[in-house]
Amino acid sequence: MAPVEPHPQLRAWQWRIFWLLWTAYASYYLCRVNFAVAQPLILREFPAWSHAQVGSIPSTYALFYAVGQVINGTLCARWGARHLMTAALLIAAATNALFALATSYPQMLALWALNGYAQSAGWSLLVQTLANWTTSARRGTVLGLISTCYTVGNVVSWLLAGMLCEAWGWRAAFWVPSLILVPVAAVFFLGLRNSPEEAGLPPVRDDVAEPDRAGAPADGGASVALSLPAILRLTFANRVLWILGVGFFCMNAVRYAFMNWSIQYLADFQGRSIKGSAFTAVVIPMIGSLGAIAAGWVSDHWFGKRRAPVCVLMQVGLAGVCVGFTLVPRGEWVLATALLGLAGFLIYGPDMLMSGAATVDISHPRAASIATGFTMCLGALGSIFSGAGVGWLKDLTRGEWNLVFYALAGLVLVAAAFMVSIWNARPRATR
Repeated sequence: MAPVEPHPQLRAWQWRIFWLLWTAYASYYLCRVNFAVAQPLILREFPAWSHAQVGSIPSTYALFYAVGQVINGTLCARWGARHLMTAALLIAAATNALFALATSYPQMLALWALNGYAQSAGWSLLVQTLANWTTSARRGTVLGLISTCYTVGNVVSWLLAGMLCEAWGWRAAFWVPSLILVPVAAVFFLGLRNSPEEAGLPPVRDDVAEPDRAGAPADGGASVALSLPAILRLTFANRVLWILGVGFFCMNAVRYAFMNWSIQYLADFQGRSIKGSAFTAVVIPMIGSLGAIAAGWVSDHWFGKRRAPVCVLMQVGLAGVCVGFTLVPRGEWVLATALLGLAGFLIYGPDMLMSGAATVDISHPRAASIATGFTMCLGALGSIFSGAGVGWLKDLTRGEWNLVFYALAGLVLVAAAFMVSIWNARPRATR
């Protein structure tokens, strides 16, 4: 039987969807990781607050982000990314604008919690939408490419926040990004379509033809409107998904520890200014984007679409880098920067695979957003440690960093052990 020719407009639509999703999610980061840049200045303005207390602000964000992942991932199965991500962008803009006016700790906690919930309507929705528009053969590569959105967004956010903090103070790092998200939300809503069918095109996914063990129709349920309880049953009965999620719990704790504290580390331990620390720390997401692209391509082409082996290799290397930080002398910021860049490369590869390609591979085709939301929920719960937990370790050791890095090395090795246990997991279409 001759292969079916793709619709002549499909490629143009795929590029359009790719860039709309890329831009929207990159924009989230302008109003997410700006807190890490402002954090040292907030501590200076409120010297009575401890490191653990200030670290509780991003931890509270992570808790609400975790809850929102499950809720919004489930809502996506019914409403799609177009409406939910547009609303989330506007809420994130509003919370950041109000955070710039906050004068008390409870206000900051409440606003950053609401921002966390809004931003949870992001990655899982992006993954579901992208899965609708791509085939399993290109999933790792495409998700690796689109994952540059959060690395580039991270870089731009830190650079912008660093300049704003130095020019106008830490509050400007919140109200200026909030203004950027409003036009992004408008363009996103007008241009996005949740699936090829909404654009008048035939379906694209190719991993929906296998009968499901949980009793789904023979086409994987792609052509049948499953009930919400059926979708949830298919998701939460998936043993491999649970293993992946618990591994991501540990991995995300490590990633967010670097995101939340690297600027503080460079300022406190390496003697850099806030602007200099922000400009230096961007090597983490910059080089991290290369790690994500490389991990996606390698998993597709060298490991037969198995994501776990790539994760394990990069995670073991990351554990060694974390231990390496304990050997960096105070004031050696060039060496520290090199290690931060290497850490970024080794963090973002497993992060993208575990929260994107691997989750879609093992989930039911109708439940990719819910499965990704579940994985991201466990990851967000892990990231709670990266705020208050790291702050507590610093307070325990009176500001020292070695115990923090040893703890991060241990966490990433636990994540690697979980990925070893699902070493041969593959997409449905290649089983």
